[in-house]
Order: sequence, then C-alpha cells, then structure tokens
Amino acid sequence: MKENGVWGRLQQLNGIFIKGFMALLFLLAWSCEVFAGKDLGVLQPWTPVTVREDAVGVEVGVWDRTHTFAKAALPISVTAKGKELLAAPIRLVAKVNNKTVVWRSGGNLVLCADSEQATVSSWQSCDEVTVDTSTRIEFDGMLRINLTVVPQYRKKPKLDQLWLEIPLKREFASLYHYYPGQWGKAANSGALPDQGMVLPFKPFVWLGDEACGLGWFAESDEGWKPQSADRAIEVLPDGEEVLLRVRLLDSEAKLPFTVTFGLQATPVKPWPRDFHEKRIWHASELGVGITMPVPKKWWLCHRAFPDHKPLPKLDRAKELGVKTVVFHEDWVPIQNYPVTTPESDFKDIVDACHERDMKVLVYQGYELSPLAPEWAELHEEVLTKDRNGNFISYWYRPPDQRDYKVCYNSVWSDRLASHIERAMERYGFDGLYLDSTMSPAACCNEAHGCGYRTADGKLHPTYPIFGVRAFLKRLYAMVHARGGMISAHQSTCCVTPTMAFVDAYWDGEQLTSGSDANDPLKGLSLETFRAEFMGRNFGVPCEFLAYERPPQWTFDHALAVSMLHDVRVRPCGLATLEKMSPIWDAMTRFDVGSATWHPYWEKQPIISVEPESVKVSLYVHPASRWKRGRALLVVSNLSPDKAVTAEVNLDCDRMGVKAKKVSDVLSGEPLSSDGNQLIVPLEAMRMRMIWVE
Repeated sequence: MKENGVWGRLQQLNGIFIKGFMALLFLLAWSCEVFAGKDLGVLQPWTPVTVREDAVGVEVGVWDRTHTFAKAALPISVTAKGKELLAAPIRLVAKVNNKTVVWRSGGNLVLCADSEQATVSSWQSCDEVTVDTSTRIEFDGMLRINLTVVPQYRKKPKLDQLWLEIPLKREFASLYHYYPGQWGKAANSGALPDQGMVLPFKPFVWLGDEACGLGWFAESDEGWKPQSADRAIEVLPDGEEVLLRVRLLDSEAKLPFTVTFGLQATPVKPWPRDFHEKRIWHASELGVGITMPVPKKWWLCHRAFPDHKPLPKLDRAKELGVKTVVFHEDWVPIQNYPVTTPESDFKDIVDACHERDMKVLVYQGYELSPLAPEWAELHEEVLTKDRNGNFISYWYRPPDQRDYKVCYNSVWSDRLASHIERAMERYGFDGLYLDSTMSPAACCNEAHGCGYRTADGKLHPTYPIFGVRAFLKRLYAMVHARGGMISAHQSTCCVTPTMAFVDAYWDGEQLTSGSDANDPLKGLSLETFRAEFMGRNFGVPCEFLAYERPPQWTFDHALAVSMLHDVRVRPCGLATLEKMSPIWDAMTRFDVGSATWHPYWEKQPIISVEPESVKVSLYVHPASRWKRGRALLVVSNLSPDKAVTAEVNLDCDRMGVKAKKVSDVLSGEPLSSDGNQLIVPLEAMRMRMIWVE
C-alpha cells in the first residue's frame, strides 16, 4: 500500500506537470502569433531567418548575424559581421533568500520558426526559482525577450536581487549611444569613458565601434527596483571586457516577476553602396536664420516656392543633379494629414518632378491637427500625454492650427498608414520624409496602453518602441513595394529596432540650440560623430543636418566634418544645393560606390598627415589590367581658426596609385606633389577633395 501511495502521488505530480507544460506550450505558441503582427514577409534587403538545432543548442541566423542558445535562458553568443561580440555569455546575477544563485544547466527548444522569425523557449533553474524566457528573433535581427522568474514547486523564496549582465568584448565597445539625449547637446553619443558610465533608466543603449555593435532596449522600467534610480544601468569597462549591467532588482520583488526587453546586433542590414546617388534635396527653405513670410493664405509648398512658380526652381534643381526632392509639411494644408485641396492638386508638382527625372518624398511627422476630421473622435485616445495628463504641442502653422504630438502606439498608426497609402495612389509620390516619426517618445496616455502607475499612484512614461516599429515596418513595406524610399529626420535617436525600417536618416538638429549653438563642434567630437552621425555602425546611411549660423557655423564647416565620414550634408533651398552639386558630381565621376573606403581612423593607414588638425579619409580604385589606379581624398582642416598647409604622405604602392596627376576636383586647381607627398593649403574648418592618379 505504501508503494502504491507513492506511485499514485508520482502519477498525480506527473499529470500536473504535463498539464502545466502543455499550457505553457499553448501560451508560447500564442505569443508567436501575437508578436508577429501583420504578415509582411521578409522585406528587402534582408534574408530569411535560419535555424539550426542539435543536442548542444540552437543557433538562429539573420542577415550577417547569429544568436546561439545553449542550455541557458539567454543567448551565450551573438555575432555580427562574422565577429563574436560577447566576451562571455549573457547572464542573470540573482540573490534568493539573500544568497547568490548558482544556476544549473538549462534547456532550449525552437517553439516556432519560418522565414520571418524564430521563437526560442528557454529555461534555467536553481533550488528555489526557475527562469523561463521566450525569445522572438525577427529577420532584421531584433530580439524580443520575455523573461519570468517563478518559484520552484512548493517553495516560497524571496527574490532579493536580479541583474541582467551583458559582457562585451572591449574591442567592439569603444563607442556608445543612448536614447533619449538632451536637446542642444550630443552628450548621449561618443567615446566610452575609461571609467564607464552610470545612467538612469534609458529605453535604448548601444555599445559598439565604427563597424558593428549591440543594442539593448526596453519600453519601460515598470517593476524595476534598482538601489538608486540614477544607477539603473551601468556600463563598466574592465580589462578586455565592457560590462553592460541592467539593475532590474536590488530589493525584494513579488513572484512571478516578469520583464520584457530586447537586443539587436548591428549593422541591421547591408550597406547601400549607391546611397550617394540618391542626391536628396530639401526643396523647402529651412534652418536657423531662414525667415519666410507667413502667407496670408495658405498655398501649396509655399516654403519651397514662395513666388508660386515651381517650374524654374525645379529646372535649376535638375541642372544641379538632384534626383530626389523632399517637400516639407506645407505640401498639405493640414499638418501630417496627406490630403490636399482639389484646387491645389499636389499631383501637378509630382508630375513636374517626374518629368525632370526626380523622385518625390513628402513630409509626414508626429502630430495630429484639430483641422483633421478625426480629431474630435480620436484625439483623447491617440495623442501623447505627459505625467500630468497634458497634451504636448510644438508647432503652429498656416492655415491657422495648433498641432499636437501623436503616439503611434495607438490606432492612429493604422489610420495614418491607410491615408498615406491612398495618397501615394492619388498623387504618385515615391516615398516619405518622416519627421521624428521613428523616435519612440515618452508617453503616459493610458487610453492606448502607454504609461504605468507605481503603488503610490504616480504615473510614469513608457517608450512605445514596438508600436513605432510596427508602424515603420508597415510603411517600409508599402513604400518599397512601389520602388520608393523612406528618409527619417530624427535627432539624438538612433533606436535601431525602429531605424531598421528606414532607408536613411537625417541627424543634427539638436546642435542648433543650447549653449553650443554658435559653435556646434564644441560638443561634437569626432568620436561622437562616428557613434551617432555616420550610420555605418547601424547599417543605415546618415545625412548631416546643418542649420547655418554664420560666421560661427556654415555649410562649409559642416562639410569639413561630415565628408570625412562619407556623410553628405543635405542641401536645403538653392544656395546650399549650388555648393553640394559639384561634390555629388565628383563622387559620381570617381564611382565611390565601388571604391574601397579608407577612413582617417583606420588602424593601418595608407597615408599620414601633418599638422594634427588635419584629417584625411579616401576612396581608392587600385590599378587594374585595364585602368590605372586612382584615389579621391577628403582632406579636412578641423582647426576652428587657423589656416594650415597640410603635408599628406601617401603609401602609393599599397594604394596601387602612381600619383602622377594631382588636382582639387572641385576647383580644378593642380596641386604640388613629388609622387608620395602632397602639399595641400587649407583654410580653417574647410575640406578639399583631391583627385590623385
């Protein structure tokens, strides 16, 4: 009888286990469908997700990156561009009943997988608690991880501490970027300090170098209990390792304890080598010091064509080589609402651009206007709110309207996407210029699921990364199906889960205000530029935004910095287009898209230069059987006030270039050279483009 009793008890426990396990599988399978969102297929230029599962573990591959799970709740390996980014497996550091946890070996299974995604279920335990995770890996390399700590059977443990630790190889963690930053500064990007960094909660933190990196993100710090709110996230260099520590808990939490966070290795997609051929021009006059008369009556694109005569300006733009025209918010009478009035049909302007072989991008942004028909029905539900329940407004424009910030975690994302789709069919434009749309700004509007309240009833913001991501993904699929592109304007925000679904970003407006506004380079180090404003580390091309404040800051000053990083300054209006046009032509004639690029920070440079204020980056076509070698040098003097004569020494043998002919490609002026050394006079904060062959 005793044996039967024990056997019966075991059978009962086994039944409970099986039922619980089946329920878990059902919930995880359901999560695959919930996380998937709309079925859009694997978008270009990505490749299908691959899964390899064996007795050791699971490897999930996406374009140029892999993620390995092996007997642990979290990834033990993340690679990008064929390089291992982790110095050790990602881990959880925990205390239960005031004792440090020693985790036992766990397990992994592929719950569901197709070309777009794979969901890996993982677990790991100690005597008192179990950690269960569900990790969804999407085709762009975004990992969404749901992590839950539960008590073991018949245990009542106290979870006293829980830290997420991501150990990165220091060689791949020399630069940092986090979001949000501070307007008027670029302090949220730069070279990682030797002492590391301590941060309050930030929804996105990226660590990497000029070529690759790893981003961590979370929409919310709900349920977190760090010892200090100012020390929720730590970045700690130690020898050959940089540790990213997320302090989820430093005091007791009720079980089960659940958090959702994400990871994404970069670059997120292949680098488009022909991006410089897009030749994007902002038709509207924009920037500090640009004063446009407010029209007494709204008319179509009045900031681009204040004289009501679009054709002469478009003719000149074609002569100057423009291939993509951007029209700002005044292409429509209602802010961020893609419908024009019948008597001023935007299709006429689109057709005029197409006749001149120029594609058209139109403004869409982050606001909802009271002039929109849906305002009365939806504004309470879809607008962004702050902690005090107030709507947020930045913009007043003609025709008279005060526009308010909208949250794309709401139903407005579907409404607006549908409006845009109909507008593309009606007007025939080729793509979108998105103003701050990709930035998952803080929101406390509980009506659409943003914000959370602590036990004391205080309202705290959340950052709708997944909602904005879903909206951008839909727009990306819609626009690319028509052969178009998306250019996104943002500042201080390189959140890769949303940025993945744009073709380019335009960054730098944050430098036009604040204490450094008249001297942006004061807070814009070269490391800062490489971390945020270059794009290669993220896989998305960047254009630099330069609102002129002469004489301290001009288009020419901006070119001196940006061109060193293979980044163009986007021209606004005709004056700066006249400056940019010959640069575009030079890059096209040299065919920089198929050349090898050698940036100034290269560890084994093929040039050396004096004085120290001068930096050189270059494109090289080495000699071949059919063509002689040639190089295109960007030589910049970054001294704010001193002209110099630079001595540029070339390693011609390694370059495969004879250097018998040297000239300034923009002016045509020949330059002095003895074959291996160039003499280049440079004004303060100016760059020259030198053709060598």
